[in-house]
Amino acid sequence: MRYKLIIAILAAVVATSCFKEVTTDTNLILKTLVQEKSGGANVATADVFAYACYTGTDKWMVASYDDALNRIVTDSLGVEKITVPNVEGVPFVREGDENPYISLPLNSSPALVVLVCPQVKMYATMFKYLNIENLPESYMTLLLHAWKKDIYTEGSDKKGGVWHIVPPAPEVAPETDNNSNY
Repeated sequence: MRYKLIIAILAAVVATSCFKEVTTDTNLILKTLVQEKSGGANVATADVFAYACYTGTDKWMVASYDDALNRIVTDSLGVEKITVPNVEGVPFVREGDENPYISLPLNSSPALVVLVCPQVKMYATMFKYLNIENLPESYMTLLLHAWKKDIYTEGSDKKGGVWHIVPPAPEVAPETDNNSNY
């Protein structure tokens, strides 16, 4: 009888330990590097900020650098806008690492993650799907090629997501008035 009681107690302990909380929440830790010219050094930068909007679908976008800077995302039809992100990134320090990081605690999917680098007037977007269980932190490095002229992508779905990176808009020279009378 005593053995049956011990086995019942052990079974109860094992059964309760099987019901751990399962979560897909993650703390997205972003490190940003900037490459000013082709073949140049990849330099870590602290001149970035990031935010995320829980859009419910992947039919959302950032329409321009100014919208990225002002935290405005638009649906693909241009009808709805989100002007207040659900999550704002905060500085993050990794022990033993002097590189600057940004931390975004994400708890809904899909999240449109936006990273803005005013230093080079670039921004990047990514839809982050939270489909991996019990991963408290996800680390990602994003390389911004400031010398590129066209939109490009970095990353992969297998490694956590694909970044769509928008290079700086070309500088427009001010118009001169050729009809000036001096």
